[in-house]
Amino acid sequence: MRPLVWFRADLRTHDNPALSRASRDATRGVVAVYTICPEQWLAHDLAGAKADLILRTLEALSKDLAKLNIPLLVLEHPTFAQSPAALLKLAKAHACDALYFNDENELNERERDAEVTSAFEDAGLKVHTFTDQLVFPPDAIRTKQSRFYSVFTPFKKAWISRHQEGEARDEAPAPRTQDDMPCEPGTIPSSVNGFDRDRAQPDLWPAGEDPARKTLFAFCANEIKTYADERDLPDADATSRLSPHLAVGALSSLQCVNAALDVNQNKLDSGSKGATTWISELIWREFYRCILVGFPRVCRHQPFKPETDRIEWNKNTDHLEAWKAGRTGVPIVDAAMRQLSQTGWMNNRLRMISAMYLTKDLFLDWRLGERHFSRSLIDTDLANNNGGWQWSASTGVDAAPYFRIFNPYSQSKKCDPDGEFIRRYVPELADVPAPQFHDPNAMPALLRTTLDYPEPLVNHAKARAHAIEAFKAIR
Repeated sequence: MRPLVWFRADLRTHDNPALSRASRDATRGVVAVYTICPEQWLAHDLAGAKADLILRTLEALSKDLAKLNIPLLVLEHPTFAQSPAALLKLAKAHACDALYFNDENELNERERDAEVTSAFEDAGLKVHTFTDQLVFPPDAIRTKQSRFYSVFTPFKKAWISRHQEGEARDEAPAPRTQDDMPCEPGTIPSSVNGFDRDRAQPDLWPAGEDPARKTLFAFCANEIKTYADERDLPDADATSRLSPHLAVGALSSLQCVNAALDVNQNKLDSGSKGATTWISELIWREFYRCILVGFPRVCRHQPFKPETDRIEWNKNTDHLEAWKAGRTGVPIVDAAMRQLSQTGWMNNRLRMISAMYLTKDLFLDWRLGERHFSRSLIDTDLANNNGGWQWSASTGVDAAPYFRIFNPYSQSKKCDPDGEFIRRYVPELADVPAPQFHDPNAMPALLRTTLDYPEPLVNHAKARAHAIEAFKAIR
């Protein structure tokens, strides 16, 4: 028995159900494979920073697998459409008897996996699939009417209840070292056509399972204590910074939950406020993945609330480009957008502020912002990105009510009271007194004329009123 293990968004050896089982079923060694699909990645708006992280993580994974006598091979073809034939050809070339892989939740990926499964079964080869990205299978947590949850709080309660009843999956055992390596490992590509690695920052985002686990354990030992109180402060660096590792699968959600439980006396919803808040965020991640499966229209650029597709969004391309460049005239938004451009990341509060400014103040279609974030974020991930944007735009599942609109100036004062974050990314305002630079309208006119900084694109109060009326009109 020689399994072929197909890696995807699970680039790790620990808690990898497919790899773990394959290594135990094997009698003639294991072959591993990863497929790179450049045209598909471009169609899915994959960020260049994430493409770079994937390649660097593959390099680390190949070394880790080689220690287990498991070679990692890399296939490259334009789109998912070529995956069934390419994988089957590889399996036959290496005398593999079965295919093992962990499930993915996105619509295109599930359709691809169904076609791959059919190709292998038609050829007389077995296929074994496993739940990996979630603590529970995506269709396991349902309402009493057997429907997918569309509101987070009851989903969270059901999730916690199932976990407390011992129904969560266990972490997969470590893979068994094979007696012999069936073939030599393949070469990891140095680049992928269409993706620029020049702006990658490997020092900022180290790749591989080992740094991911070290970051997880360090966070749970230290910063998790103050996470609830400081996670919204961009200058505090108080978040876990694990989202890139989760996005490529160098860590699993289950590993994160278990690490938090270890420092919180095995409690999910009591004990340390920091730990329970972080666990809640992990459950949000699970919730959004279940939405992809239960309501696949969100994978097709459609709003969760169909009636909101009747909204007539503004089409001001100048405003869109100013937002992307961090030149809106709203300091906290501009600092956040410049951080995104320079580092490929921003914390969740800044993502919400920036998204709500685009959709409610500038009243631009949320899909424009979703695409820009996807093309910019090192942790780009359809479930989280789409869920967050639709929440901010009031078009999505359990979204912010349309009349709840962030005031970017008051948000700025709460998140960056001393202005250190804004000063770092908007140096034009470095010498402006803190009470004034949160809101350029509060600056003396003479001071504003001396700055190389734009006037606000819109009046917040008027923009807020316009957005509320537009949402009322479709109700």
